[in-house]
Amino acid sequence: MRRFSILIILFAFIISPVAAQQEAPQTSLNHYIEFLSESSEMVIHRFKMLAAYQEDVTRYRKKADYGLRLPSSGPLEEYYYKKALGGLGVEAGKRKQLNTGLENVWQVLNKLDETCKALETYVRLKDYERDNLKKSEALVAEMQSLFERYAQDKNALYTQVRQVYMGVQNRPATDPYLITEKAMGEVIAAQQRLLDALPYYLNEETKTEWPVALVRQSMLDDEKALATIGNTASQLQYPASDMVGTFKSALASMQDIKRRALDDHNFAAQQSAAHGNAVYLSLVEQFNHDMLEFYKAFVGYSKPGHLLLNYPFFSPVMKTVRRDDVAVSPKTTPPFQDKSFQPLNVKKASAPANAALIRTLNQYVDWINQSLRQMHLLQMIVRNYQGSAEYYRDPAKAQKRANLSYSHEEFKLPTSEYTLLLSASTTIPEPYRKSVTGQAEVLMNILQEMDGLSIELIRYTSEKQYLQDQLKRSDAILDRYLVLFDILDQKKEQLYNDIRRIHESYPNATPASSWYIAGNAMLKTMDNGHDAMFGMRDFLKGEASKLPETGELEAHSRQLIADEYKNMKGLQRYGRNNGLCPYTPYEDLGANAGRFAEKIQQYKPETSGYAAHPYESFYYFYNNELVYEYNNFIELSKAGLLKTINQPDVFAFRRTTIQKPAASPTKVEKPKVEKPKVEKPVENTAQIQTNNAEVAGVPQPPAREDVRPLRNEGAPGSVPTGAPVAQAARDTVYVERVRVDTVYVDRNTQLQNVTRSLDGFAPNNMVLLLDVSSSMNSPYKLPLLKRSIKSLLTLVRPEDMISIVLYSGKARVVLKPTSGAKASEISRMIDLLQSDGDTDGNEGIKLAYKTANKQYIRAGNNRIVLATDGEFPVSDEVVDMIRQNARQDVYLSVFTFGRNEHTGQKLKKLSELGMGSYAHVTDSSADLQLILEAQAKKLVGK
Repeated sequence: MRRFSILIILFAFIISPVAAQQEAPQTSLNHYIEFLSESSEMVIHRFKMLAAYQEDVTRYRKKADYGLRLPSSGPLEEYYYKKALGGLGVEAGKRKQLNTGLENVWQVLNKLDETCKALETYVRLKDYERDNLKKSEALVAEMQSLFERYAQDKNALYTQVRQVYMGVQNRPATDPYLITEKAMGEVIAAQQRLLDALPYYLNEETKTEWPVALVRQSMLDDEKALATIGNTASQLQYPASDMVGTFKSALASMQDIKRRALDDHNFAAQQSAAHGNAVYLSLVEQFNHDMLEFYKAFVGYSKPGHLLLNYPFFSPVMKTVRRDDVAVSPKTTPPFQDKSFQPLNVKKASAPANAALIRTLNQYVDWINQSLRQMHLLQMIVRNYQGSAEYYRDPAKAQKRANLSYSHEEFKLPTSEYTLLLSASTTIPEPYRKSVTGQAEVLMNILQEMDGLSIELIRYTSEKQYLQDQLKRSDAILDRYLVLFDILDQKKEQLYNDIRRIHESYPNATPASSWYIAGNAMLKTMDNGHDAMFGMRDFLKGEASKLPETGELEAHSRQLIADEYKNMKGLQRYGRNNGLCPYTPYEDLGANAGRFAEKIQQYKPETSGYAAHPYESFYYFYNNELVYEYNNFIELSKAGLLKTINQPDVFAFRRTTIQKPAASPTKVEKPKVEKPKVEKPVENTAQIQTNNAEVAGVPQPPAREDVRPLRNEGAPGSVPTGAPVAQAARDTVYVERVRVDTVYVDRNTQLQNVTRSLDGFAPNNMVLLLDVSSSMNSPYKLPLLKRSIKSLLTLVRPEDMISIVLYSGKARVVLKPTSGAKASEISRMIDLLQSDGDTDGNEGIKLAYKTANKQYIRAGNNRIVLATDGEFPVSDEVVDMIRQNARQDVYLSVFTFGRNEHTGQKLKKLSELGMGSYAHVTDSSADLQLILEAQAKKLVGK
C-alpha cells in the first residue's frame, strides 16, 4: 500500500508540468490582458482622485478656509500580476519576453502607488500649510508623468501579447468568428486612436484648442462601422451572435457621446478645459465598461471552439498645456457666404425610393427643425439683451449701473446633425445633391454668423465698449440679427420645398397601405394649415388686408375625422396612453386643425396693452398641435412618408428705436418722449406696438416702410444704425423653446407591472428636485426618498443623466447632470442629504427647469421629479413655466412623503400641468416609484 502511494505521488509530479503545458496559449495571453485591465482600473481611480484633489487645491489657493483631503488608496493588488506571471501556456522564450514587459508595467504601478501614498501622507499631515504646496506640486507632476509612462509600457506589453497571439492562431481567415473579431478590433482600435489624441488638462481653467475635426471624423467613421458591423452574426452560434448586436449598441453610445460633445462645444465651453475633460472621461468610461465588456463577452461565448484575445482597458493621461494652441477669433464677424441655386429640375422616377433615401430626406427635415429651435433660442436671447442695453445708451448713466453683459451659452450649432447629414447625402441622386447640400450649407453659414455675432457681443460688453460708442456697434449687430432671422426663414422654406419635390418625384412603394393613405390625407390637412399660418403672418405684418380663408382647412379637418376608419383600416389601435398608437396623432391632427381654423376666425385685435404679440399663440399652436402630431405619425409609419417643418416666430425679435420728440403731437400726444436717451423703457397703455408688428384694427402711428434686405447684403457694420425700423413700446422676454421631436409614452401606473430594467426605454434626463427642509426629518420622509433614488441607481445606464436640485433655504444645484455610469458618485451624494432650512419651492422649480433644459436629450425622457412633504405657494410665473415646458417635452412629476397621504390639490394640479404623474410614496412603493418615472418613455421603434 505504501509503495502504491509513492507511485501516485511520483505520477502527480510527472503529469503536473504536462497539465500546465496543456493550458491554451490564448488563455495564458488573456491573463496578461486581465492584468492590464485591472491595473488600468487602479490607474483610473488614481487619475480621478488627482483631478478631484486639484480642484480642491485651486479652491484652497483662492480661499484657504478649509483643509485639503485625500481618500486612502489602499494596498496594491498583486493577484492578477502573479496570475499572469505564472501562465505556462506560452513557449518559454516568448514567455520570458512577455514577463520582462510585465515587470516594467508592475514597477511603474508600484512607483505610482508610492507617489500617491506620499501625497496622501503629505495632505494628512497638513504640510501644505508649511511649504505653500511646493511638495504637492512636485508629487502631482510626478504622478502625471507616471500616468503617461504607464500608458506607454502597457501599450508595449499589449503589442507583444498581440504578436504572440497572431502566431498561435491557426484558424483560417475566412472563419466567421475571426472575421467578426477583426471587424470589432478595427472599431476598438479606432476608438483608442481618438482617445490617444484627445487632451485632458489637470487645470480645468486651461484654455486650449479642442480637436473638433478629429471628433467629427471619428463620428463619421462610427457611422460607416454601424452600417457594416454585424454582417457575420447569422453565422455565429448563440450567445456569441447576440454579443455582436450589443457591441454595435456600445458603438452607437460612443457615437452619441461624440455627437453631444460636438454640439456642446460652443463658445462658452471653449473658455475652459472642463468640456473637453468631461468628454474624455465619458468616452473612457463608455469604452472600457461598455464596448470592451461586450467584446469580452463575445470572446467568452466563443469558447471552447474559438479561443480569442481580449483587449485591455484604456488608461488615461494628462496633457501639458501649449499656449500657442489657442486660436484667436476675429474682432468682427464676416457675413455668411451665400450661394444662388437654379430652380431644381425634378423628374418623375419610375421606381420607388429606397429606404436610405427616405431616411436622408427626413434627416434634412429634422436638421431644419433643429436649426429653427436654435434660431428661436437666439431670438429670445437678443431680445432680452436689447431690452437691457437701452439703459446703457447714455454713458453718464451707464457708469452708475452694473456692467452690461451678454451670454448665449445655451445656443448650440447643430454641428453633429449637419455632419451626418452631409455624409448621408450620397444617397440623394446626383442631379439634386449639389443643390440641397449647398442650401443646407448656406443655412449652416447663417447660423455660424449668428454665433459669431453673439461672440462679438460678449467681447463688446465685457470690454465695456458701449461706454465709448453709445451702443453703435451693438445696434449694428442687432440690426444684422434681424436680417439673418428673415433670411434663414426664407431659405429654410426653399430647402424644404426642394426636399419635398424630390420625395414626391418617387412613387410610393405601398400606395394601397393604410399608412400611406392616412399619411397622405394628413398631409393635405397640413398643407391647408401651412397656408393659413402664412396668411395669418401676412395679415399681422400688414401685407394682407383681411384674415386668411379657412374653409379648405375646416373641410379637410372634417374629412380627416370622417374618413378615419377607412384611412386607418387594418392598423392596430393600442390606446391613447401608448405612444406607439397611430390613431392618437391622426385623431389629434384632425381635431386640432379644426381648432386652428376656429382660432383664426375668432381672432380680434386687442384694444388694450398686452405683452405677447398675437402671432405667438398661432406659432405655438401650429408647431405643437399640428406639426408635432403629423411628424409623430410619420415616425410611427413604415410607408416612406416625409415629415414637415416647423415655422419660426417671425415677430419674436423686433428692433426698437429711440423715440424722439414728435414734430406734430396732434395725433399722438401720450406718451410723449422728449429725450432720445431714456432711463426707463416706455410703456404705452393707450396704444401698443408689440415687437414692432402692427396689429390690424389697433390705432397705429403712420406706417414706416420696411427696407430690411431679404438677401445677404453685408456684415453688421454695413447695416446703418438709423435704418427705418418699426418701434416697440414694450419688449418682453420669453424663456420658451419649441422642441417637439419625441414620442411620448405614458406608462402603466400599476406598481405590480414594473420591470426592474431600463432596456428598451429612452435615455433619461432626470432632475430630482428635492425638498430637504427641516420638516422632511422623519422616518416616513427623507429615508424613503433616499431609498427610492437608490433603487433607481441600480438600473441606470451610462446614457442616463441624473441631476439633483435642492430647495431648502436657497435653491441650488448639488449635483450637475451626471451619467448613470457614475452611479456610485450619485449614491454618495444621496447619502449626504440632510434635513435643514425652509422651503423655497418657486426658485427650486425654476432652477430645475433651467437644469433640465441645459441637458435636454432629444427623443429622451426629460423629466423633473419634485419630492416634498407638503404644499407651498406657487407663483403664476412658475405655473406658466410648467405648462409651457410640458408642451416642449420637459415633464413634471410630483412625489409626496409622510405618514398620511396629502389631501391638498395644488401639487396634484402641478403634476397635471406638467403632464407627469402624482404619487404618495410609502414604504411599500418606495423601491419602484422612481423606476416608473425612468420608464415613462420607450425608445422610438421599440
